[in-house]
Formats: sequence, structure tokens, C-alpha cells
Amino acid sequence: MSQEPLPVEIIDDARARQRAGDGELTPAQVKKIARQLREGIAQLPPEQYKEKLRERLREIASEQDVELPHPDTRSAFWSYKLEEHPDIGVGEDLYSMHVAAAYAEAEESVRYLEGTPGGKALGELHLWDPAVRTALKLDKDSGRELAGDAWSALSQKYATRTENEALFFMAELNPGTVAYQTEAPQLREDGKLDIIRFMYPPPSTKLEGFPPETQELLSRDAVRAQLHTFAYDEKANELTKAGYLNLDVLRSLPTPEAQRAAVLELCAGVARLDGREADVEKLTEEVLTLRAEQEAAAPGIEAQEQQPQKEQAQQVPQAQEARQTQAAQEVREAQEVREVREVREVREVREVREPQPTPAGHTTLAPPTVSTPAPVTVSTPAPAPAAAATPAPASPAFNFMPGVTVTPKQVVPAGHGVLRPTEPEQAPPAAAKAHDTDMGM
Repeated sequence: MSQEPLPVEIIDDARARQRAGDGELTPAQVKKIARQLREGIAQLPPEQYKEKLRERLREIASEQDVELPHPDTRSAFWSYKLEEHPDIGVGEDLYSMHVAAAYAEAEESVRYLEGTPGGKALGELHLWDPAVRTALKLDKDSGRELAGDAWSALSQKYATRTENEALFFMAELNPGTVAYQTEAPQLREDGKLDIIRFMYPPPSTKLEGFPPETQELLSRDAVRAQLHTFAYDEKANELTKAGYLNLDVLRSLPTPEAQRAAVLELCAGVARLDGREADVEKLTEEVLTLRAEQEAAAPGIEAQEQQPQKEQAQQVPQAQEARQTQAAQEVREAQEVREVREVREVREVREVREPQPTPAGHTTLAPPTVSTPAPVTVSTPAPAPAAAATPAPASPAFNFMPGVTVTPKQVVPAGHGVLRPTEPEQAPPAAAKAHDTDMGM
């Protein structure tokens, strides 16, 4: 979303204010401030002294005047510095406090906290000055903590008194600032979320990679007044955690609608902490509607989970059929092996029992009889009958053994009895067998 930059005159005035500064305090001024704040508590133990000093500073802040000078007055809030502006040089630091002061000076209907009577009174204590901190017997961390606490109390009162437009001189809320922890929550809780207006555009680097719809959403004042994009540690409070928008996670969401639902859900969490129940209901209803539309437009999680199960169910019959086919093939192969083995065994037995054949054309000498000497008789084997000369055809799968006919086994379905193979037919006479030379005989 485009946003008009601040006028050049405002930028130049802010530079001049920043160069002038507040001036250095004299030792007498530092001593006077310390004496005023330490009166009556200086002799207390360190921790008790620090706590009493905190109470005193908050009491001073609560007594200050931050009322609106007239009903139409707008209030300026500031944080950090101005960066994305065409008249800001590279590396230049122009702090927002001076920009807000310059803007309020140029616009009569605008005030800023440090310009109010109460802001001026608290500012005269110079709580951020290192010399004042040392005079108050505080270390760096303790001094900054007490200064921030005092200004936070005054800022809360300032936000409560804001009735018209709240001008935020900042690019985004940082959870470590008074603007995020005190001023913005007070405005939201008072039902003034819609009067917040950011004077700087959102950081362009944080909008990169988002579709136009999401960029427009993240640029809205109401969203920027509730969420932040800064990582936090375990010590962070609930508001800091609830308002954290992880931009990397948001970019990973597939559609602008999904990104919108995620942003609005975070806003609903912040509204819940603020106690804005009406906003919680409204935001939650829109989030549910967006997600219902997404589920209707795309397969739901349940359908996506069931899809692999359906595919697996379709693959089961195929796998079973493949296993059955493989099993049947293994049975056939096993039967063939057994049949070949049985045929070989029968052949070997018969070769042992039967006389070796005599080649055709040779004679067989019979042994002489002992009782009656007689001349040796030469006999020639009678030719086999014609019908026996040609053996019955064997199964093609087992025709490699001449003279033997084998009847293959039958493959029986599982669950039925297995039929034993029939006995092999008788081998043909030796004369027919003698003509087969393939077996080396």
C-alpha cells in the first residue's frame, strides 16, 4: 500500500532539532535532580532503595498534566527512527522523537508527549542521562529500567487521554518499546483501535514475497497496531508471544486466503488478551469461514490421508494374483523336476536289470552245455514285431529319453489331493532301442 512521505520541511526541522539536542547538564543540575529523587530513601538497602525510587517516579508521572488542550487535538506517538523516506540519506539516523516534535510544531492540532506539560516536567528529570543515573546510585540496566517504567506510566495516561487520531511515528511496533507494551494496548482496550494511523510505511523488505492481497493486509493500520515481527526469548510476556507474526511461516502458506486466516487468527489472540471479546468473535468467525472455504476448494486432510490407503487397497489384489501365479509356476517346475528324476531312476534300474542289446548283424555265443558236448550254435536275434518297432509318442516335454514314454503329472489346485503319475510304459524291445545313437549307445 502506497503512503505519502512526510513533507521535506518536517524532515529538515527534525534534523535541526536532533543536532541541537538537549544540551549537557551541569554538575549542579545533576546534583539537584538526584537530591530531589533520593530524599528520604537514600539510606535504604540497595534493593529496597530501588523499589522506593520506582514508586516515587511512578507517582510523579501520575501527577502530570497530559490533558488535551482542545477536543480536536490529535496525539502523536513515536518509536525508534525514520528510515524509508526519499529525503533520508543512506546511513542517516533521524529519530522519530524529533520527527514527531517537528510535525506537532507544524500542525497546530497535533501534540506529542514530550510537548505536554506533564511530558516537559518528567523530561526535566533527565532520567536517561548517564550522569543522573550515576548520581542516583544506579547501574546502567537499573537506571534504564526505572526511566522506562516512569515514562511508560506517563505514556499510558497520555494514551488514555487521546480521543481523536493517534499518529504513530514508526514503521512497525517493536515489542521492546513503550509503544507496543503500553500505548497501543491502552488505545485498543479503550476501543480506539480504529483511530491509530501509522505515519511511516511498513518496511518494504518485510513485504517481499507476498501476494498483493497479503501485502495490503499487512499494511493496514489495524493489523500493524496489534502484531509485530520480532523474535523474542523465553522471558517475553504473553502479549509479545501472542502478537508475534513469523513472516517465513506466513510466506509458506499456499494461498492469500490461508495467509489472511493466519494473520487474523493472531489478531484474535491479541484481542483476547485486550479483553475485546466482540473483536475476538468477529475475527474468529472470519477465520473459520476462510478455512471452511479452503477445505471445500481443496481435498481435506482426511481425504488426503485416505488416498494412499485406497491406492494400497487397489494394489493388494494385484500383489495376491502375482504371488499366486508365481506359486503355480513353482509347483509346475517342481513337478517337472520330480518327473524327470523318476524317469531317470526307472531307466537306470532297467539298464541294470535288462541284458545289454547286441548290435544288429552280430552273433551271440551261447555257453556250451556241460552234459552234451555240441558244436557252438550261432543265433541271430529275431526281428521285433512291426507294431513294437515304433513306440508310442511321448509328451514333447519329456521326449529326450528314447524308448521311454512318460505321462506328465496333473497340476491340482490347492486344497485338492495330488495325483501320483502313472507308471511309465514298458520300454520297446532291445532291437528297436539299438538304432538310437543320440544317447551314445
